[in-house]
Amino acid sequence: MPKKKCGFGFSCASMMMQPGLEVDECPNYKTCGSASELTAEEEVELIRVRQIQASQRQRELEYVQEIIKINRRQAAIMMLKSRACPQSLESLSIYELINQVGASLNELRSRLTEFEGQYIAPEKCEVHTYSVKRPRFHLTEQGVESYRRAYQYNKLTATEAIFEPSERQAKVRVIHLGNSDDSRNLEAREGIERRNKVTQVRTKLKLIEQALADALALL
Repeated sequence: MPKKKCGFGFSCASMMMQPGLEVDECPNYKTCGSASELTAEEEVELIRVRQIQASQRQRELEYVQEIIKINRRQAAIMMLKSRACPQSLESLSIYELINQVGASLNELRSRLTEFEGQYIAPEKCEVHTYSVKRPRFHLTEQGVESYRRAYQYNKLTATEAIFEPSERQAKVRVIHLGNSDDSRNLEAREGIERRNKVTQVRTKLKLIEQALADALALL
């Protein structure tokens, strides 16, 4: 003879707080047996036993029998939450990850303050080194000899005219930075490094933004 089962899928022993209680001995047996005939929203009354603390001063527990009204959908949720190893946002580390993301963003914001007040170069511009040959004169026993010597200089060059001019009114593509030891050259090169770091951070933040948008779209 096939073993009888609860029509809602409950554990009768757990529902009634009676270990070893068989399905056909459960006071809900007939009601649960009609589960397949109910609509999704039609309610039935079930008997349930719960444990409660006898009093705030006493640790003893007592059993209380109560009647609950429930429909098929609510019963399914109740059964799954009692038997199907239910998880939560906490157990799946969702809130922990949200807090970690928030902490990382705060740390990122804090570290980015070091760029405030510093020169950050615009995109699509670089520092280039170029050579210029200039005549030099040297006094010898035979007289004055001349030769050409190469001097290296640096310039900040953009793909289009975006820099403010030093003399004329129209914007320019090139700013001259002097020799390699010139502070203008050193600061401009550091500005390029800052820009590269910041734009890489921007790329990562855009990926995070898209990932969060995808996460929101799932809900």
